[in-house]
Amino acid sequence: MTRSIVSKQVLRRTLRAERDGLALDIRRLAEHSALSLLGPLQPWQAATVVAAYMPIGSEFDPALLVQAARQRGVSIVYPRVDNEYLHFHSWRHGEPCERAIGGVAQPLESSPKVSVEQIDVFLTPLLACGDNGIRLGYGGGFYDRLFEHARGFKLGVGFKMQRISHWETEAHDEPLDGFVSGHGLETFSRR
Repeated sequence: MTRSIVSKQVLRRTLRAERDGLALDIRRLAEHSALSLLGPLQPWQAATVVAAYMPIGSEFDPALLVQAARQRGVSIVYPRVDNEYLHFHSWRHGEPCERAIGGVAQPLESSPKVSVEQIDVFLTPLLACGDNGIRLGYGGGFYDRLFEHARGFKLGVGFKMQRISHWETEAHDEPLDGFVSGHGLETFSRR
C-alpha cells in the first residue's frame, strides 16, 4: 500500500471521528448558515436540476438546501450506484428506497432516471475539501469517475472542520468547483 493511500485512510478516520463528535445544535446552525450563503451563488440561482444525496451517519444533511431548491421549482435527483458508477434518479422523501454500499440509501432502480448532462449543481458529500478544491471522499472513487465528465457545478457541502489545507492527492482525484459550510462559501478555479 502506498504512503498516499495509508495517509488518506488515517485522514478519513480522523475526520470522520471529528465530524461524528459535532453537537446537533452546531450541525443545524451550519446547515441553516450554508443555505443563506448559497443565495448569491450564480450556479445555484440558475439551477433547474440539482443532485443531492441522502446523508448517512454524521454527514452534512442537505435537506434544507433541497427544500429551498424545491420551493423555487428545481428538480432534485439522487445518486444510485450501478456497478462502479453513479446514475441519478428522481426521488422524494417518503418514496421507497434501498440500501447500497456502506448502508447508503438510494432510489429504487425503477425511479425515473435523469441524465448527468441535465444536472446543473451537484451537492456533494465529503470527508474533506482541500485548498485546491480536491475532495476527499470515502475511497470508492464514485464521485471522481462522475466528475471526470459532468459539466454541472460541483459543490462540496460540509462543516468548517472539513475544510483542510492539503493532503497527498492522486492523479484520479477530481476537483470541486466550490465548498460551502456554515462558515463560508468558497469557489475554486478550474484547472
